Amino acid sequence: MTKEFPREQWKEIKFDFEYTNSGTIEISNYGRIRTFNKISKGNIINGSMINGYKIIRLKFYKPRDEKAEKKFKQLQNKAIKMARAVKDLQESGAKKEAKEAAKELAAFKKDLSAKFNQDLKERTIHYHSLIHRLVATYFCKQPSPKHTIVSHIDHDKLNNKSSNIKWMLPEQNYAHQQKSPIVIAEKKERRKEDSKAAKLTIPKVMQLKKLLNDGKPIKTLVKQFKVTDTQILRIKRGENWGDIQPAT
Repeated sequence: MTKEFPREQWKEIKFDFEYTNSGTIEISNYGRIRTFNKISKGNIINGSMINGYKIIRLKFYKPRDEKAEKKFKQLQNKAIKMARAVKDLQESGAKKEAKEAAKELAAFKKDLSAKFNQDLKERTIHYHSLIHRLVATYFCKQPSPKHTIVSHIDHDKLNNKSSNIKWMLPEQNYAHQQKSPIVIAEKKERRKEDSKAAKLTIPKVMQLKKLLNDGKPIKTLVKQFKVTDTQILRIKRGENWGDIQPAT
């Protein structure tokens, strides 16, 4: 059984497709996943990682159609009859015939096993979902259909508690991500690299920004400040030197 945290709540995950797997899968407001079936009595699924986020990947199996189910029943019944025939031959002392029948049975079972495996492969549904998105779906109110982005309030991708998850508009999420310690650190590092390469100084950046605001062509600024057009575009978008104001 799962050891629960204080005030931890669980909800069953509902899937929008039909499958034959037995048991249920639940998500908690702490961002944990557990399963219940014949083998598992609430075991936690740890999942894996993708781009710093926790993700679960599951396999489900679609039910067979009526025609395929009938076909496999017939093949299984045939295998049972062949096995009985082998046993009867062995008990009657017909060793040679029993040996040949046993070979036929082994070949038939091998072929049947291959058919089962192929059928299972064709019925497999590969399901995956980010943990924080499941938490948002089951424990966080979505303000509107336009709030499509699920974000971590404290920027910690591994903190999947519902209290740290929020639905956002794309523009809200963009603004939120700019405050991320990682993004801020990357900007500072990028600015250092660009500054070192182009020998930009704060006064030069202030003048460059003023000329950009005045509509000066980027090609002209590239020659004037001896920088690349990429560096100027980053400055224009505020990715580099975002805290420096244009000269007056």
